Amino acid sequence: MEPLHTGTSGGFLPSVKRWWQEYTGEEDTPFDGDSPAWLISLLIHVVVLVSLALVALREPSRSSPAITIIQSPEAVEEVLDTPREMAVSDEQEAEAGAVSEESQMEVAQALAPTLSEQSVVPVEVELDVASDISVEPLDVIPTADTIDETFIVKGAVGAGATGAAGAVDRLTGEIAASLDRHPTVVCWVFDQSVSLAGQRKEIATRLEQVFEELGVNRSAAHRPDLKNMVVSFGKSAKLVTKATDDATAVIKAIESIPVDDSGVEMTFTAIRSAAQEASIFRRAPRRNVMIVVFTDEVGNDQNETDKTAAFCRTLGIPVYVVGVPAPFGTKDVKFKFVEFDTKFDQDVQWAVVEQGPETLYPEVVHIRSENLADEAIDSGFGPFSLSKLCAATGGIYFAVHANRGTQGKVNRQDTAAMSSQLRYFFDPEVMRNYQPDYLSAATIDKMLAGNRAKKALVEAARSVEISPMESPTMTFPRKDDGALALLLSDAQKMAARIQPRIDVLAELLKSGLPDRDAVTEKRWQAGYDLSLGRVLALKVRTDTYNTMLAQAKSGMKFKDPKNDTWVLEESTDVSKAGSQTEKISQQAMMLLERVVRDHPGTPWALLAAEELRRPLGYTWVERHTGVNNPKMGNGGGGGVPGARPDDKKKMLAAPKPKRPLKNL
Repeated sequence: MEPLHTGTSGGFLPSVKRWWQEYTGEEDTPFDGDSPAWLISLLIHVVVLVSLALVALREPSRSSPAITIIQSPEAVEEVLDTPREMAVSDEQEAEAGAVSEESQMEVAQALAPTLSEQSVVPVEVELDVASDISVEPLDVIPTADTIDETFIVKGAVGAGATGAAGAVDRLTGEIAASLDRHPTVVCWVFDQSVSLAGQRKEIATRLEQVFEELGVNRSAAHRPDLKNMVVSFGKSAKLVTKATDDATAVIKAIESIPVDDSGVEMTFTAIRSAAQEASIFRRAPRRNVMIVVFTDEVGNDQNETDKTAAFCRTLGIPVYVVGVPAPFGTKDVKFKFVEFDTKFDQDVQWAVVEQGPETLYPEVVHIRSENLADEAIDSGFGPFSLSKLCAATGGIYFAVHANRGTQGKVNRQDTAAMSSQLRYFFDPEVMRNYQPDYLSAATIDKMLAGNRAKKALVEAARSVEISPMESPTMTFPRKDDGALALLLSDAQKMAARIQPRIDVLAELLKSGLPDRDAVTEKRWQAGYDLSLGRVLALKVRTDTYNTMLAQAKSGMKFKDPKNDTWVLEESTDVSKAGSQTEKISQQAMMLLERVVRDHPGTPWALLAAEELRRPLGYTWVERHTGVNNPKMGNGGGGGVPGARPDDKKKMLAAPKPKRPLKNL
């Protein structure tokens, strides 16, 4: 191999050779022959190796976490006043309520809010963090895989259970895990409403078993690291029992909580009051603090949600709620009330209670009609405000309903006592991918502004409920041409009244179509497609109905001279309504079929499938009803029907009063 030459004149190497000859006085130098090539190669390799070593040893840059230095707990207490309604009472209050229906209750599999290979939350708040430093609140909910049936990710908001006592059993594991880390204080916060009275007795009984499992065993010596306090709330919050390690006192305190029939529930005020009372335990020597809330409604002070969440986060206190499932896309739901107090009438009564919605802004366009599509169904999540509180503090929301394990439709008579009337329930494993956005209002507003499909859906859902034609006339007997024309004109007026509102709503939703493909979240995809599909289907039915009436008014003759009545029947053929209506029909079908295909096992798919069962068009059929036949006189004798055998007995017993349902 020939040596690597670097030139004979100029450059670095000839200068070095001349320096060597002048310095030593010798003609030969070490740089003659192959030596220069070898030295240059060695030099290059050394440089490369040193460079690689420096790159490997270089420490990657780290982004500084966003933290905020806040006041110490002492300073926080000076700013946040303890609510005046909170009072300590050593007197045992009158016991109220009756044992609710006893049954084995099984906790459903816990939910992670979003299926993800890796958690998107960079920091999980530890219960023993210093209270003078807090991580900036995140708009991202904790996510992770479900490891097994007993694993619930902090911040989960859709854990299902068939009863409050079953949720208490699951909470036992949360308390035990907390005790493994540090001494713990559990704040039990109870709704005093009439509707929850029966469950309180059941929960108190179940807590006895919980304390046994945790090793309390009615003695402080067995579990000095566990303290419990009890808070109750209705129109005001009250501290029933201060923090104690006496399990017997805790059970008696829960059983002594009276009923508050005011109908007012200051839920978030009570939670914040409990956190304020327990804040002393977050100082040295620190204890973990957990707040566990039992309630079956949303609360009258939802405006306190963010303030309560921020306060609990500052203290490092997670909030767990044993509550109810929110009805899909609506605020109110019917509630089956069965009186527990024998001095009141024991008959079943149906009240209307507020248990939803599951989202901050409405995302469902309501179209009222007399079919399944308008009955309340499970949303798969709890009310937005309480669920957001649990997510923000690292707690869990348990959606409790006695009918949750029912397969298929839940009929009215099968609705469990003291439960909301929800016709269908959905698999938590499926619904975990459709979690609402538990974000701040400002963040959600920004998201809506950035996507026309989402914005159009919310604006349309905010509209007043759309009603199809109220019992549209489908039968038109022909006594004579004038009478038939009058019937047809009256029916057209009914369609004309709702047509403008349907058109406006359809155009509003269609304005979001350019951004529909940019929507990646399954919840928003299903919500937009279902709403636009249903509104377009309603438009097609109304347009076709009106067109068929106009056709009849222009003149139709019976094929069979014996027939005397025209009847409109539903049909899949909409071609008679015109090409434009036929095109809209195809678009509606495409959207509804896409919801069923892409979102199986969800509320959106259920409603879309129900919509698809009804044809969009109409067709005329002729019948003989005898409208022109001569009328026969009424025969038969009169007489007053006899009284039923038990009427007299009923008249003797004074009726019992009914409890005012508005105060449940």
